[in-house]
Amino acid sequence: MIPTKLKAFLAPSDNYADQRSYRRAVMTNFILNAILFSTVIFFFLNLAIEEYLTAGLDVIGFFISLYALYQLKVHNDLERVTLITTISFLFFFLLFAYFKGNSHFGLIWSIYAPIIAFTLNNKDRGLIFSILFYTALYLLAYLNIGVWNDGMWGPHDLLRLFFASNILVYLLYMHERSAELSDFKLNEVRAQEQKYIEQLRELSITDSLTKLYNRHYFNEFMPKLLALAKRKRHYITFFILDVDDFKAYNDHYGHIAGDKALIAIADAVIRHIQRDDDFVFRFGGEEFGGVLLSDDPEHSVAHVKQLCPLVEGLKIEHRYSDTADYLTVSVGIITIPPELELTIEQIYIFADRELYKVKNNGKNHCSEKEITAETMAEFKKRSD
Repeated sequence: MIPTKLKAFLAPSDNYADQRSYRRAVMTNFILNAILFSTVIFFFLNLAIEEYLTAGLDVIGFFISLYALYQLKVHNDLERVTLITTISFLFFFLLFAYFKGNSHFGLIWSIYAPIIAFTLNNKDRGLIFSILFYTALYLLAYLNIGVWNDGMWGPHDLLRLFFASNILVYLLYMHERSAELSDFKLNEVRAQEQKYIEQLRELSITDSLTKLYNRHYFNEFMPKLLALAKRKRHYITFFILDVDDFKAYNDHYGHIAGDKALIAIADAVIRHIQRDDDFVFRFGGEEFGGVLLSDDPEHSVAHVKQLCPLVEGLKIEHRYSDTADYLTVSVGIITIPPELELTIEQIYIFADRELYKVKNNGKNHCSEKEITAETMAEFKKRSD
């Protein structure tokens, strides 16, 4: 079993904002670990066959890998690590070619140079590194015509190296380019999906007619609002607003006119109740609700009471109303101190009771009540 600390050190970090950076980090981590272990193995193999110079290069490669892996895991410095790793190992492969030539097909190891260059960097930087590396390698190979392979290295070998390496670089470049284009398209699709998710979320919590929050969002959001009020030691002022004689309005003016009237009332309410800690909902039909948080409950209640004259002031004609010549509203208001804990159902019941009082006493006005410990005790007693 690998010790936990060692496993954590060898595992790639996931602290990256985009997919390409994460992919580069994973591949960098993988390559560094592969080089780390392979240099150890080749070090002992080269010692066994008395290739001390090559063994020394293995030691250099080992410590470069170890340093780069440390920078990646501890400092999370991906750009620095990829730059150090790429330059170091391109230089390492050139030194290997300089000292070993093509002995025992040593140039085969040069194929890892562009692979590392493209994998650890973007396509453009990988191409630059590969061009620089192979320019130096071609020069070495040209200068050693008649020298490498015990004098058997010739121009045709250089040409084979040239064409094979360029095909490899081309394939790696096109692979990185296609991956980059795929990532771009994927990010576009994800952005569009996120947009659709946000739109669906908005539709799920918003009333389609008035664009106010709906009853579903009220039930979802209210517990968070109660917790916020308790934490800030603020009073909650909750109200239910009901449009008076609205059925008669719909029956005589039509549902289209009724919808327009509801939109106008909703717009007036939301303009009036518009602070950051204030929220307005449409519960359904002609019934609306609102929540205000403040440390001055008297001011909040007074502010809500202004809704009755405000709506009547819209002068939406209603000749069939029993209350006035225009559409009016009735409002039930309750105030909850921060030390009391009520459920959403209890809050709604208390406000609805106040609304019921208004409906039975002429409509077009407000009724308010402050919820106290005594109120709650009496409520629980009756519920039992």
